[in-house]
Amino acid sequence: MSVITNILLQLTYMVWDIYWGLALGFILSSLIRAFVSTESISVRLGKDSVTALSLSTLFGAISSSCSYAAASMARALMIKGATWSNAVAFMVASTNLVFEIFIVIVTLLGWAFFGGEVIGGLFFIIVSAILISRFFPAKVKDEAQEHLAAPEAKSNDPHAHHQMEKSCCHQDMKMDDAMEHKDSSNFLTNLKTASGHYYMDVTMVGKDILIGLVVSAILMVLVPDAFWRGLFLSGNSTLPHFVILSWNAIVGIFIAIIAFVCSVGNIVMAAVLWQGGISFGGVIAFILSDLVTIPMLMVFRKYYGNRTMWYLLIILVISIFATSLFLDYSFAALNWIPKAHTGGMQMIDRHFSWNYQTWLNIFFIPVSLIYFYWGKKSMK
Repeated sequence: MSVITNILLQLTYMVWDIYWGLALGFILSSLIRAFVSTESISVRLGKDSVTALSLSTLFGAISSSCSYAAASMARALMIKGATWSNAVAFMVASTNLVFEIFIVIVTLLGWAFFGGEVIGGLFFIIVSAILISRFFPAKVKDEAQEHLAAPEAKSNDPHAHHQMEKSCCHQDMKMDDAMEHKDSSNFLTNLKTASGHYYMDVTMVGKDILIGLVVSAILMVLVPDAFWRGLFLSGNSTLPHFVILSWNAIVGIFIAIIAFVCSVGNIVMAAVLWQGGISFGGVIAFILSDLVTIPMLMVFRKYYGNRTMWYLLIILVISIFATSLFLDYSFAALNWIPKAHTGGMQMIDRHFSWNYQTWLNIFFIPVSLIYFYWGKKSMK
């Protein structure tokens, strides 16, 4: 079997494995956003409190899973008076605590990683909120607010993501308009609004998911196991366990930063890293780092300025690193970490079979396509 054929085969298997989960997740997300009113939440995010942080997390969890849309919405919340801790909590929840990510994680990695994502995401939010409240200088916050309000901050889009940001902002305005004027008794109107959310989500995130799938297929075929074992120090008995776990967390964060893949797309790559031998916490660190990719940092710089971007990067990376070690030690103590580095990504010798996944794809492929084109029509 040629290398190209093998890569295409792995890509096909991965698409088949996750399609129904992605479709279901995006559909559920769009329905919740259209039918659950959230317009009153933003006015309650102006204080750093447990209640406000919880509302920010809830608001993010029922919002889009696109990192760029999350950043755009967080910026809108900041303009309306939300605190930094609550804005960051919204972004973390919006990109890590949503249905489609949960479904793909369970499909490709298993229930242990679902627990790690949920517990890790919440721990990440708490740690980042504490660090922001203690170590985010008032002077930097003031400069960020000035930059946020300046007209040039709205026009200097990073060239590579100009169209993406325009789409995100357009979606946010559509969502706000729908929430403000929706009639909860009009089921069809709300369903049409939901289809529009679905269309925008798939349009924005689809490219990242495709990149993640292609890169993952290439890595599975071309990168030997020995490379991954060496990179992640698998089987190393000379270094302290803490050092190995710390190194895995750092490597996971670094790979995410340079991979340019956000949201659901990095779940597929995370499965490859896990199969390669990275630690449990390292997997979660990689997944949570979709907020510190280079394109996201450019978005932060555009919105808030250089100094704020660097402070956010440092605080977020420290929070992700702490979350990774917390999960490694706590899950190990509870015996919740899978013993073997295996999962849904071992597909080389697989063949098509009639099972629950096949029937789910047969149902969701046409439903998702119809829903997508209805959403596209509703956005015009």
